[in-house]
Amino acid sequence: MSFSYSPTFFQHFPKYHAPHLKPGEELKDPLDELKPRCLTTHCGSWLGEYNECVNRISMRTDGKGNCKGQFEELIQCQDHC
Repeated sequence: MSFSYSPTFFQHFPKYHAPHLKPGEELKDPLDELKPRCLTTHCGSWLGEYNECVNRISMRTDGKGNCKGQFEELIQCQDHC
């Protein structure tokens, strides 16, 4: 048995609002508050290593080098918090 396709099928659903939010209120990501705090407490050594790399690379005149490895370690530490 097949059903005919109705292009207006999804137009009848109301806009979803999370039950704990008032209409017009935006949902906040809790990670936005946790990540800065985590950088200073748990990942301070990785942050220092990344900042040293950025300073070292910015002093170079040939434009070579990057801090991709240090950045990945910093973000991985931040994700584990």
